[in-house]
Amino acid sequence: MFKVFVLALIASLAGCAVFEKEPGRPVFPPKAEENYDLKAWRLEGRIGVQTTHDAWHANLFWEHDADQDRLRVSGPFSQGMVSIILQKDLIYVNGGGGIAEFSRDPDAMLKDRLGFAVPLSSLRYWVMGLPDPNQSHTPVYEESGSSRGFQQSGWTLRFERYVNVGDRIMPQKMAIQGPEVKLKLIADSWQIRG
Repeated sequence: MFKVFVLALIASLAGCAVFEKEPGRPVFPPKAEENYDLKAWRLEGRIGVQTTHDAWHANLFWEHDADQDRLRVSGPFSQGMVSIILQKDLIYVNGGGGIAEFSRDPDAMLKDRLGFAVPLSSLRYWVMGLPDPNQSHTPVYEESGSSRGFQQSGWTLRFERYVNVGDRIMPQKMAIQGPEVKLKLIADSWQIRG
């Protein structure tokens, strides 16, 4: 009788394994969605870029407010510095040496300058750890069933580490992969100003 009970118990436990595990809920930090209301912030960090033909690392300075985004990308000791100002659909790029360009198509201009397109209008949300609210997105689940990222507009974002900034939780390390490029971004410091 005891053998029958043990066999029945083993069979029932084995039967439980047949059911598929329900996908886990996203494991974004608590209150991460509150970052949508941020009006002004500043990020200083590093970015790694890998394309099929090239790879490089640079320092990144990004300042965002309600009117515009200002970015500076530079190598060590500010070598090869490029300044970018984005205002809605207008982009201004200053590559130094008296060469400055304007365009009403930011993504196309960056593709022309960098060799790959980056959706800057979405990237301003992505660096805060959030999907662009103007486009649909899909969570990306890990083998554990938890979600540490999402897919949006043909890009996959994974958030590897977060940091507390005052009462906010901001991404500190993220990987962003698009059709033509892989980006690694590390935020060495965040400053929240509104």
